[in-house]
Amino acid sequence: MSNGIFSVAFRSNRPDHGDGLVVIKDGSVNGGDPNYLYQGQVPTTSGAFAGQFKISMWRAGNTNIAGVDNYILNANGDIDYEGGTVSLSGTVEGAPHVQITLHGNRIAPAA
Repeated sequence: MSNGIFSVAFRSNRPDHGDGLVVIKDGSVNGGDPNYLYQGQVPTTSGAFAGQFKISMWRAGNTNIAGVDNYILNANGDIDYEGGTVSLSGTVEGAPHVQITLHGNRIAPAA
């Protein structure tokens, strides 16, 4: 199954961390938390990947772990649909000194 709803936890090399939900359906990634949306693409089969993810503030009120409100995350990761896990690490485009890691576990299938 290449679809799922994932609980994700992320942290940066700045003193901050967060969590949210991500829906992966047919390679499309859409998710968010109380203040930010995450969008991108992953492969539809398990394995390593490289990609860009758009992070956008949709509601003010919380600081972003990258220190900027809207950015592109250039990332390398691994997705295991059979095991129900996803992980990635990357840097913020235009600010490569800001590093972000993410780990997620599937909590339900996506309809």
